[in-house]
Amino acid sequence: MKIAMVAVTLIAMTLATGCAKKAVAPVPGQLNTFDAYAYRVLADSQAAINDFKASVASGKVAETPALKTVLNQAITDYNAANMAYQGWHAAGGGGMTAPIAAALNQMNADITNITANGGK
Repeated sequence: MKIAMVAVTLIAMTLATGCAKKAVAPVPGQLNTFDAYAYRVLADSQAAINDFKASVASGKVAETPALKTVLNQAITDYNAANMAYQGWHAAGGGGMTAPIAAALNQMNADITNITANGGK
């Protein structure tokens, strides 16, 4: 009887957790979901850029002129996206989000371009 009860309990717990909505932890100080999204994209992009720069510095990735151009573009676009986001966030998030979203999309394309041009 105890084995059957344990089995039923385990099945119920498995089914309950399988149906549960996966919650994403909020970003401290976020204004709304777009704010949290933009913050995370910027943080992940900065980590990717820094990781790539470390790979070049350690010799894991050979820096070619084309790769350097792509990296510099990614850094420039990261700085532009971060500046737009910081201004929007500091203003309380009341402005339009489309320019920030476009800047984030461009920055992500640049980071993808690093990989396409030989970055790991």
